[in-house]
Amino acid sequence: MGYLGVVSVPIWFTSFGFVAVGIFLLIRGIKQILTFVGGPVLLKLPFTRKSGQFVVPDTGEYSIWQSGKTLQRAPVKISVPGVFALPTGEPVTVRPTFSRVRVNNGWEGRIQLFTFRAKAGQYELELTDHPSTYFSESPRFLEVRERKLGYQLVFGILILLFAAACLIMGLVLPFINRN
Repeated sequence: MGYLGVVSVPIWFTSFGFVAVGIFLLIRGIKQILTFVGGPVLLKLPFTRKSGQFVVPDTGEYSIWQSGKTLQRAPVKISVPGVFALPTGEPVTVRPTFSRVRVNNGWEGRIQLFTFRAKAGQYELELTDHPSTYFSESPRFLEVRERKLGYQLVFGILILLFAAACLIMGLVLPFINRN
């Protein structure tokens, strides 16, 4: 028994617990970030084409991303593309994103440009500007993906930071209080 009836726990046991929790949180944080970044691409439209069709499987929020190789010429300004329901030709309201989310793996990158809400069905995405204004030699694409909420990325990063703190504490703790 320790001081005032408190059970004393060996340092190695506490250290092992911190490392175990850190590894668990590291895996959860990586999974959380990958679910935010990943997801199926409903349409990958090169800038050399004016329009493309895609199918929305479920009613919900969807986003339009610009993707391509990093460190290459990219269009400076992209006009809001038109999204139309195919059977009726009814336009869907496309809104610019409040803050542009960027995803980069070193070779390819994506920037979230626009969002829209759509019901399940078939749609067409149409560029409002002529494709020649988008540097036709640049291998850039517009991608339509299911929209993920921004707090998922923030939550994943916070989990990773907490995991790093647990791992560092678990590895450093045995060396701190050596008598």
